[in-house]
Amino acid sequence: MVGKEKLLEILERYWGYKDFRLIQESVISSILSNKDTLALMPTGGGKSLCYQVPALARPGLCLVVSPLISLMVDQVNELKDRGVPARYISSGMSRTEMEIILNNCINSRVKLLYVSPERLKSELFLSYFSKMRINLIAIDEAHCISQWGYDFRPAYLQISSLRDYHPSVPFLALTASATKEVLDDVCDKLNFEEKNILSSKLERDNISFYVIDSNEENKIPKMVELINRIDGIGIVYVRTRNKAKLLAQQLTSYNIKALAYHGGMTIAERNHNQEAWMEERTKVIVATTAFGMGINKPNVRFVMHYHLPLSLEAYFQEAGRVGRDGEKAYGIIFNDEFDKIKLKDFVDFQYPNIDMLKTIYNAMGNYYKIPIGTGRDRRFDWDIFTFSENYRLEPFLVANSLRILENSGLVKIEDRGNLFSKIWMPVSKQDLYSFIQDNPAYEALLNSLMSLYPFIMIDFVKISEKRLARTLYQAETDIIDSLDRLEQYGIIHYELRSMHPQLIFLDNRIKSQDLSFSKESYYMMKEVSNNKAKEVIEYVNTKECRQEYLLNYFGNKSKPCSICDNCIDSYSQSNMDEVRKKILSILEKGKRPISYFVDVFGFGKPDTIIPLLRQMLDNKEISYKNGLLGD
Repeated sequence: MVGKEKLLEILERYWGYKDFRLIQESVISSILSNKDTLALMPTGGGKSLCYQVPALARPGLCLVVSPLISLMVDQVNELKDRGVPARYISSGMSRTEMEIILNNCINSRVKLLYVSPERLKSELFLSYFSKMRINLIAIDEAHCISQWGYDFRPAYLQISSLRDYHPSVPFLALTASATKEVLDDVCDKLNFEEKNILSSKLERDNISFYVIDSNEENKIPKMVELINRIDGIGIVYVRTRNKAKLLAQQLTSYNIKALAYHGGMTIAERNHNQEAWMEERTKVIVATTAFGMGINKPNVRFVMHYHLPLSLEAYFQEAGRVGRDGEKAYGIIFNDEFDKIKLKDFVDFQYPNIDMLKTIYNAMGNYYKIPIGTGRDRRFDWDIFTFSENYRLEPFLVANSLRILENSGLVKIEDRGNLFSKIWMPVSKQDLYSFIQDNPAYEALLNSLMSLYPFIMIDFVKISEKRLARTLYQAETDIIDSLDRLEQYGIIHYELRSMHPQLIFLDNRIKSQDLSFSKESYYMMKEVSNNKAKEVIEYVNTKECRQEYLLNYFGNKSKPCSICDNCIDSYSQSNMDEVRKKILSILEKGKRPISYFVDVFGFGKPDTIIPLLRQMLDNKEISYKNGLLGD
């Protein structure tokens, strides 16, 4: 058993922390005792350290199953920066690159290997996995394994089969939002020997949850007023790409620095806008749910939902991105009665009928000219708008069909593309010398590659054609042409960068009539989504404490928070004299519009505050002139 002293030494050496937080130590202790463990921890609670630290504490390698390539890339890059040998495998890699990484795993050169759940059925991966010395199998976003969860992914059901290869290795499942029903289902689907669920305190005492009643006419003015009242940066979530773009423009017209972020933007645009927000050069990022996963920004002061979220699990996770520094923060939903109706329609649109799924799958195969029985691991630049226009389909319909096809393990979308070109030089130094003797025109380029990228003969390395061009005083296009020819000679393996999203076929193309979708599973998933939407509506309608309601939903007992809109309104109704004094105190300092006291933090709801203001006007305690209240 690894002692606490060694664990703390690893924690401080690689991450600079002197002690563990929340239930991190309990989780690590559990898995180091070889117990299958399910950890429920809030967003920002440090889930990744629960497998990264023990992975470094024991001989062998930790396999991490993660659903998003962007999360894998970010975590691996961060670990490498800290000096931890970590790698990921994605569908966009060539077989050669995958084999290099897998060989390094067998030869103990890697401590953490990240893969997607779809990778687990690959014969290539499994043939190497059986030979690896595994010390832990970690499953991130573990709620995806449950059909009762809000983000079910059938590929997660394959994870339990890994026990056949390493039966004594413990499983660690992690999630930030799951009901008791889902937690029990996760333990069952992963074949835990005994249920072992460790749950962190989910209360976030510094977050005020608000629901603001609004409509299409006053929603943006109310949002603008709240954003201006809150010091610091924030996120506004919307449901569609068009709305993200439009709302960012509308907020900008109110002199609020705002940028959009959605999957329809180029990778360069998304990276630029995310960087501007991270560096606080813009106050607001208006985004679809494509934004936020893996973002480590402790001082986010607000998360607002322009549209109703699709589930309470998603909302709790997204709102949990605020206030990680422990300072005051807000989670705000704008409650539009018309949006409640649209929410059900939106859920229905998320599930195109099975015939449409087959049509779109077949169209993709034709679009990229993939013969039946071929195509596995092939990747293509993906433009959903060009594809949709070509086949006269609505992009929204195509996007939702792709989501189901992706969850079924047929295709995968990687929004990041290949941001960097990569090269591996598989030849020996003697063979390289002989080649240069026969082909002296390539000597300068090959010497530059060896000098700039010293590990190029060991593994794929990221390279910059621009840097090579500057070094050799050549045009970048000439460098690319030369690298292509070196690949044809067999001297290098060269993978050219691509800034476009990538569509990857995870398996060989099959005839559309042979596509198999479980109708029972399909309709059950749709029913679960509809029930999740109803739960969101119940939340926005409740008069109970918001935080208490959310925590009870996740099976956690809690007391009223005293800082949500419902708690404040309840207090105001019972303490009208205190509210009256507070209003007078503020007006002594200067005039304010009525909206300052309505739907704004610390006073109460319109049904409570407006009658009080009228009474104070009738009693001449306050005045009203030119749209402003005064003392």
